[in-house]
Amino acid sequence: MCGIAGIIRLDGAAVSRNIEGIALRGMTQRIAHRGPDDEQFLFWDNVALGFRRLSIIDVAGGRQPLFNEAETVALICNGEIYNHRDLRRVAGTQRFRSNSDCEIIPHLYDAMGMAHIDQLNGIFAYALLDRARGKLFLCRDRLGVKPLFYYRDKDILVFGSEVKAVLAHPAVPKRFDWAAALTFRNRMYHPYQPELTSFFEGVCHLPAAHYLEVDLKTGAVRQHAYWRPDRNQGEAGLDHDTYVRRYHDLLADAVRLQLMSDVPSGIFLSGGIDSIAVAYFASLSGSTHTFSVLSQSTLTNGDAPNAHAASKAFGLPNHMVHFDWRKLDISPSLWRTILWKVEMPIAGAEQFYKYLLHAHARSEVSGLKVMLLGTGSDEFNGGYSKTGFNSVKDPSWQNFERALQRYERESLLRRSGAWNSYATMQHDGLAVISTQFLAELAQQRPHETPWSCYRDLYLRLLQMYQLWHEDRTSSANAIEARVPFLDHRLVELTCSVPPDLHEGLFWDKIILRDALKGHVPEQFRQRPKTPFFFGDDLRYTRRLLYNMLRANGGSLLEEAIEEGDSCGVMNADAVRRMFGELRDDPEYTNVDVLLDLVNMGLLAAIAKAECAPDRLDAALPVTEVLIEDWHAWEERNAAALVSRAPELTVHSVLRFADGIRVVKSEAGDPQVTEEGGYYVLRNNDLEFSLEPSLEPWIKFLQLVDGRRSVDRILAEADLIEKDVWKHLEEAIEYEVLNVVSCAN
Repeated sequence: MCGIAGIIRLDGAAVSRNIEGIALRGMTQRIAHRGPDDEQFLFWDNVALGFRRLSIIDVAGGRQPLFNEAETVALICNGEIYNHRDLRRVAGTQRFRSNSDCEIIPHLYDAMGMAHIDQLNGIFAYALLDRARGKLFLCRDRLGVKPLFYYRDKDILVFGSEVKAVLAHPAVPKRFDWAAALTFRNRMYHPYQPELTSFFEGVCHLPAAHYLEVDLKTGAVRQHAYWRPDRNQGEAGLDHDTYVRRYHDLLADAVRLQLMSDVPSGIFLSGGIDSIAVAYFASLSGSTHTFSVLSQSTLTNGDAPNAHAASKAFGLPNHMVHFDWRKLDISPSLWRTILWKVEMPIAGAEQFYKYLLHAHARSEVSGLKVMLLGTGSDEFNGGYSKTGFNSVKDPSWQNFERALQRYERESLLRRSGAWNSYATMQHDGLAVISTQFLAELAQQRPHETPWSCYRDLYLRLLQMYQLWHEDRTSSANAIEARVPFLDHRLVELTCSVPPDLHEGLFWDKIILRDALKGHVPEQFRQRPKTPFFFGDDLRYTRRLLYNMLRANGGSLLEEAIEEGDSCGVMNADAVRRMFGELRDDPEYTNVDVLLDLVNMGLLAAIAKAECAPDRLDAALPVTEVLIEDWHAWEERNAAALVSRAPELTVHSVLRFADGIRVVKSEAGDPQVTEEGGYYVLRNNDLEFSLEPSLEPWIKFLQLVDGRRSVDRILAEADLIEKDVWKHLEEAIEYEVLNVVSCAN
């Protein structure tokens, strides 16, 4: 994992170290986190290239740019070429200067031109400069694992590994694309792929499996597609068992290849079948570190104990990282930093958790720079067939196909502009207006099967969401994320499966489960899909986000509102009221939608300010728990580490926890700031400030004495449950109040 950036003068003017050189250095500094080990520049004619290196292969000798033997071809590459050793044998008599995996690219290009891309097995985004022909190529890998963005006007083309690198160039406008951001959630699950967005006006997102060809003499720019996963139709007549066997062999080889590294590597071991499969195949090649999340959610949904058991079964060291909801408060400054690293508005708890997990892994294992993930299995093995697109009560393959057909029709309706009552009308479950007609209106070819609709949907969504944030949360911590399930050979295999085998192989990831039969214990192979942090404990995660928005007087909210209001996008009063309503909602239901809006305003403001938030080096709010014997540990510690509030009813008798006092401040009180305000002290240290709007809650607390029940206090204070219930639950969870007993 590295960072690349560049400036091309399309007007043919020679680049200058004093002009383009200064601009280029500013661009590479924005992505220094991607490559903290080295920085190099190349200036030639009307091209300036910059490179930030994270040293993984040939640490001592793999400095870039890399060249062909005659040095007529130069390369800067972010990524890894996993089959480079085999390709070196193909290259024959070419003389190599290093052991770098990426050096194979200029040599292959020298031998076969742009057809060399078909030979590469890897993840990559690179700039290839052909000085002899006066051409420059910007190339992106088949699935879009490595990012690449660019800006173009009549005089220049500017590119970089991240949007922030492109925005750093003085000629690039710093305008947030509100229209793209506000419609993104509605477009996420449309199988007909509109233009990819960068969320910033004028900044283009180069699609996966594409490359740009730039003529350095004329300034002409052309975009080429070089791969589609369904081009390989496979062999006719293959049966279920043959596909399963080939899948097993390809996945084993993909994991083996992606362990290629001269530095320590790790695996995110969630406890689900995807990461367990990666860990199993990795264990066949030796030992590597595994990292798992221990939280209220992962303990109760079974992820944590399964991850621990899998690491033991495969003989891999396991780092169980404890995420304690009581200590995970996100400061506004930390969130601004993470958001700018991620640079996408649809960001929240998942990105925060993964950022912390990468940061902990990097700090815990000296020299660790590589992390293998399970991303891509759900998308191409049918991981959402039983849950994401189905009936909760009666899931079936038929319901899955019907749901996808509805998504396809909706996507066609939106693209065609033919949204009307006729097009949405059904009779006995059959659409009145045919999908074929809607496709003709939208100038699209309808999918042959619902499964191909599912596949195309995720080909786009992977680039715009999953792979985007996996790349940014890892690269922000100078770690390269690798994804064995997205080895293009595996994707091509699943796309070659004929329709009559779709249900038998892709219903609830049967192809993967059967590929692991006889290799991993049944408790892992048959385990159902479990969401990362959703479920019974979602309210704790939403509260985390709410507290972040409330911190520092709502500073993040107000900064975002000011920016959105100034652009004429947000209604400031409506957004503030929406936030105010969350205070009385025990589930914080709309906090994710509100955070989207806040993220948009923050990204717009940060980009406009032309300066990135400060990097924070504060201690991580996570700790590692050493567990040898899971059952023994669980008996001693589980309840304390992930305990919930005790059963609370209106008949519960309450008292203050030891050391807790509620005080009203007086003039000159050094512990509090506002005279007449109410505060919660723990052992005489300030714990919480009680806002004036919480007057009903303050009245309630003033009557807590260890003898009165909740309903009695409500009656004496002339309050109703709705006034205080959410605050009451939180006070017990944060051990401000204790339940003494239940009154008769």
